[in-house]
Amino acid sequence: MAKRYFIELAYDGTPFHGWQIQPNAKSIQESLNNTLSTILRDEINAVGCGRTDTGVHAKKFFAHFDLEQPINELEQLTYKCNRMLDPAIAIQRFFEVTNEAHARFSALSRSYEYLITQQKDPFAVNRRWEMREKLDVEAMNEAAS
Repeated sequence: MAKRYFIELAYDGTPFHGWQIQPNAKSIQESLNNTLSTILRDEINAVGCGRTDTGVHAKKFFAHFDLEQPINELEQLTYKCNRMLDPAIAIQRFFEVTNEAHARFSALSRSYEYLITQQKDPFAVNRRWEMREKLDVEAMNEAAS
């Protein structure tokens, strides 16, 4: 019987067209599937906890995959994946879960962070929206609540 494994990962979405596999576009899911398939010598189809759009980053993203053979060295798998994956993707860990656990449907919560700045910052490129107009922070907070 197949075993299910969760993957905890983080990524800089700048060079990708989102999480989900898309024709003629580089995606996180495709990169992860290809790397895992190569290392595990089996076709892997990772299921993500959600989808991110083009250029969106994830600090803590979960995915799962099923595999017939057990993985004895999860730390070694983490190491190998991080050596092979695009530098913009980092595997934090793999862990075995029950076959009923699902990366998307078993999630207890999701949170999103939107960063806005009014100062030009070369170190925040692709990390924050630069707004030149005056912001009404009170109205923004009211709309977000």
